[in-house]
Amino acid sequence: WNSPPAARRLVAWLAMTTPPTPLDLSGDGGCLMTTLREPLPTAARASAGVYATVRFRAALADGTVLHDSWEGEAPPLQVRVGAEPSDAALGWDLALPRMRVGQQVRLECGPSYAYGDAGAPPLIPPSSPVTFELELLSVRDLMSSHNPDEARGRRWLRWRRRDSILS
Repeated sequence: WNSPPAARRLVAWLAMTTPPTPLDLSGDGGCLMTTLREPLPTAARASAGVYATVRFRAALADGTVLHDSWEGEAPPLQVRVGAEPSDAALGWDLALPRMRVGQQVRLECGPSYAYGDAGAPPLIPPSSPVTFELELLSVRDLMSSHNPDEARGRRWLRWRRRDSILS
């Protein structure tokens, strides 16, 4: 047990058997994020204003799967990080800026961080907590893109930034 390789193996084994500690993103316990797979340290972060491509699974507390882009034909979803109004659930708005490409997380969202008190009947009952599994596949910044097809998106972002500065 005194040899360094044995100590490293013990630490690795403990890391695998110790469940990850959830991070309270909301501060009130309403949105908990648990990392399922770490990203590479050099991976790009999903900062405000970028488009994030996300593969996700959403399920109710009783196990009913609402959406699963890992299974079947559903493509990954593209959302704008930090958009006003939001492109996704409030829990995603809290989680995506903390994520890096390649990272996979589980989000346990209370009703106020998922679909609210109204829900989305008939699929999502009122005041339902939802568990999301997210994998950040890629990020794309339109402001630094040289793709002519994205020029319209760059003009829109410049207009939004100018409008927010003038306000």
